[in-house]
Amino acid sequence: MSKKIIFACSSGIATSTVVAEKVTNHCKENGINVDARQAILSELPSLDDSADLIVVTSQSEAQLNTKVVNAMPVVTGIGEEQVLNEIVEHLKGE
Repeated sequence: MSKKIIFACSSGIATSTVVAEKVTNHCKENGINVDARQAILSELPSLDDSADLIVVTSQSEAQLNTKVVNAMPVVTGIGEEQVLNEIVEHLKGE
């Protein structure tokens, strides 16, 4: 069973692509298959509840039911491992 993750940034392309690749690889290393989808931040309210997790690289003001993780540390490399581990722990806990 795959876990559905929505990766969102302001353009839906740039930073979310980098983060999606790193998160997907880290999840695979931890025995989690990921069904990744990329989106623009403004699309998140309409996508809420369609994923197990939402990973963003920009601040999102939307009030969502789905857990949101800010993955900017994955882009900068500062605190990357902590964020990747938080994502894995959340997905394993579902």
